[in-house]
Amino acid sequence: MAKTDGILGIDVRHGKLSLSIIRGGKINKTVWVDVPGNIVDDYKILSENLFSEFLKDKMKENKIKAKKAVVVISDTDLVIRSFSMPAMDDSQLKLNVPFEFSDFISGDMKEYIFDYVKRDARPEDASGQVNLIAYAVRVEYIRKVGEALRNAGLKLERAVPETICYETLLESLSDPEDANKERCFLDIGTNHITMRIFRDGDYRLSHIIDLGENKIIQSIADELNCDVNLAETYLRSNYQDCQNCQGAVNAYKDISLEIIKGLNYYDMSDATSKLKDVVLCGPGAMTGPLVALLQERIDKSVYTIQDMFPGGENNADLNVTSPSVIALTSAANGIGILESAAYTDVKKTDWKLVLLGAIAAVAVVVLAVKVGILDKYNELVRSQAYEAELQARVNADTLFIKQAEELSVEYYHYTWDDMTEEEKGRVSRVDVANLADFIVSQGVSVRSINLKEKTLVVGVTGDSLNTMSKLTAALTDLDIVESCSLSMAQKESAEDTNTSVPVSSTSSDEEVAEEDYAVETVDLNSVVNAEINIYLTTLNSEERGGEQ
Repeated sequence: MAKTDGILGIDVRHGKLSLSIIRGGKINKTVWVDVPGNIVDDYKILSENLFSEFLKDKMKENKIKAKKAVVVISDTDLVIRSFSMPAMDDSQLKLNVPFEFSDFISGDMKEYIFDYVKRDARPEDASGQVNLIAYAVRVEYIRKVGEALRNAGLKLERAVPETICYETLLESLSDPEDANKERCFLDIGTNHITMRIFRDGDYRLSHIIDLGENKIIQSIADELNCDVNLAETYLRSNYQDCQNCQGAVNAYKDISLEIIKGLNYYDMSDATSKLKDVVLCGPGAMTGPLVALLQERIDKSVYTIQDMFPGGENNADLNVTSPSVIALTSAANGIGILESAAYTDVKKTDWKLVLLGAIAAVAVVVLAVKVGILDKYNELVRSQAYEAELQARVNADTLFIKQAEELSVEYYHYTWDDMTEEEKGRVSRVDVANLADFIVSQGVSVRSINLKEKTLVVGVTGDSLNTMSKLTAALTDLDIVESCSLSMAQKESAEDTNTSVPVSSTSSDEEVAEEDYAVETVDLNSVVNAEINIYLTTLNSEERGGEQ
């Protein structure tokens, strides 16, 4: 490991990601950031892949280098108990501890990893009992966390419960009397407050209050008429002294009232209670007015967790990052679950058998290739010859299509090779083909069909202008035709003399009728070439829809 590398402490609770590195027994760096709601919901990782990318980005952004990591397990992801058992060696304890959770876990016990911490610093009592704090964590949880860390370039060293982190903190205090004080740790999170009671350095019980810092944030959002995410940023920076606005002060009072209720209930329920110290931690401990109000209203010694760290007075981030810091100390003392414990049910690979199997497989493959290679080669040659024959047929058919004029014209009208991709998307080839068939059925022949912008121009040949006029009237009655008009009509006689007859661009019935009278004088031995402008409904529907 490089000198710049260390073991990274990671804590994901309250919608925050806290990172800590300790070198030489001293805190080297602690940082914390808010995690987007689509990655972490309060304490639960919603997407392992997104979390891995987010973790990598924040490590790079804060110039943190590490290969191994210790993770804090939220109490919501485990079952934790304090109890005593007859003195026995560790192997026997590992077998018997799971039975102490039989009344607290539903489902298959094999789905959990059981671990414990022997409070061996405290002598066994006269009855030969040993005090333990034990916990059960789902196997799937450890596997998912390990996989997420691997995707971020880290290896899970150990996973430490957050409650045991507090016990480790108390054990680290230099004054034994101070360490054994009865204390309440108030973890003020975003959505809830967790009260943990410790006596003689041991975890006793916990209680959750369904009220958190979100009440303060919402009050600031209402006061400043802004989004809650922005309100949280304002709270941290005390923008426009928002920490002291009336809405925030009312929220402080509501939170303090619920905390006092919880503390009073504990004092009354336990006659032996000597609770005198309350330690504030979590993001709520960073809000000065809230801390001041709790110190004023609670009749106990109230201080923040940063005050318990040597030299931590100037590092307010410790109120959030302290579990990730203490988890590193716990892991150094051998406390926490190893990732390998989540894979004890996976059988170890016998590499000798794997090697023998691989050699046998290679031998079989070589024999199969040697026996069947000739047949495969002959089959390949036959396939290539057949492919060449098919290609020759395709080439002959293509040449026939190009040389056959009538088939080429039909191919043109049905495929519209000269149209752009946008035009092909707006014109139905079937509609145009049916339209051509209809025109032919009216006693004229179709010379050409072209699309000019939004107009379908059809070149036709008939025996007279009267026929052309009737054709335009018949086309107008079709559902697919919005309107049509004769743009040009040209008469050709048997002596190849041409007479051009201008035609009005309108398609009204009155003017078409006038043309009918003019056509009566045309020689029957002559033919008329004309162009008809047709506006199809499919061509103009998109434009009309855009105008709407």
